[in-house]
Amino acid sequence: MHLRAIRIRGFKSFPDPVEVRLEPGVAVVVGPNGSGKSNVADALLWASGSLSPNELRAEKPDDVLFAGSPGRQPADFCEVELLFDNEDGALEGLDFSEVSVARRLHRGGEGQYLVNRANVRRTDLVELLADVGLGGTHGSVISQGKVEEILASKPEERRVLIEDAAGLGKFKRRRHRAELKLARVQVQVERAHDLEAEVKARLRPLALQASAAERAEKLRGEIGGLRARLAELDLAGVQERLGEIEERSAAAALERKRVDERVEALLIERNRVEDELAGAAGRGEGATAALYRLKSASERLELRREAAGDLAERLRAEPLFPRPARNTEREALREQLQAELADLARAEGRLAAGTYGLSVESGEPIPDERLEAVPTAERTVEEEARYRG
Repeated sequence: MHLRAIRIRGFKSFPDPVEVRLEPGVAVVVGPNGSGKSNVADALLWASGSLSPNELRAEKPDDVLFAGSPGRQPADFCEVELLFDNEDGALEGLDFSEVSVARRLHRGGEGQYLVNRANVRRTDLVELLADVGLGGTHGSVISQGKVEEILASKPEERRVLIEDAAGLGKFKRRRHRAELKLARVQVQVERAHDLEAEVKARLRPLALQASAAERAEKLRGEIGGLRARLAELDLAGVQERLGEIEERSAAAALERKRVDERVEALLIERNRVEDELAGAAGRGEGATAALYRLKSASERLELRREAAGDLAERLRAEPLFPRPARNTEREALREQLQAELADLARAEGRLAAGTYGLSVESGEPIPDERLEAVPTAERTVEEEARYRG
């Protein structure tokens, strides 16, 4: 596996984009102290997934960003890209002749891991670089002071370094992750067993509840059927009542028609009766006038009766002596008196019967000429006085 180039931008002392090309063989970076030679090795470690600030000679993750200098602003983000030659297929699963592995970090934000400019997880990146000796504890990168640390390390630490150099570190890490997964699965299995035991304890009540729910559902179906049947019966009853109401409505319409016809007949009859009452009112006015005339005639007859009574008394008071000769005029006067007394009796009979001045056959008033034809009592008294004188 050949690392062709390292591209750095905004990382530590490299505010501007810098590309360090590595030719086949041994490549050496030469420069005075403080020129940033160690920052190139730190960039290699950081891009391969290092999370320890101590390995990068920093105190916190944001310290890898360019902090600024007189006349230059601090960098907002940093990026380190490693360009590998993969013509021999050393990176399994990547069918590319050249593979780009990059890491990017924004100030105050989260970092990104990219393989051929595609976002990947850190775990995937570490496993990918472990095949070329850059994964794990980065035993392939020996920084300043690392030699003394290796020489003074314990056997266990040396064994880890050797295993990483031999490519066994990635398998150990995989095994560790698998063990962690198995531990999590074991915890989940135990929780599943506890849940199963709890469910089994509640299984019988749940079965009873399920059977009760099934019975309730069945009863709801039956109740729904019964309600539907009741609704059908109610509908039939309503339709029957509706038919009866329609028949009654038709009968009522006929009856109303007959009543309307009867009302019209009554209205016609009322108009006729009103006309008759109007005529009767006219006849009543005539009868009233006849009554007034009858009263006047009655008063005159009363006067005549009184005059006739006085005359009869005077005649009775006359002395009886033989008359030498018959007085014709006196006989006529006596006959007239008797006729008037007869008329007076008839008039009094009519007054008692209440028909004087009205026609007995039709009830119509007697014409005024007939009433005026009755002789007055005043004229009779004068004639009697004249004859007696």
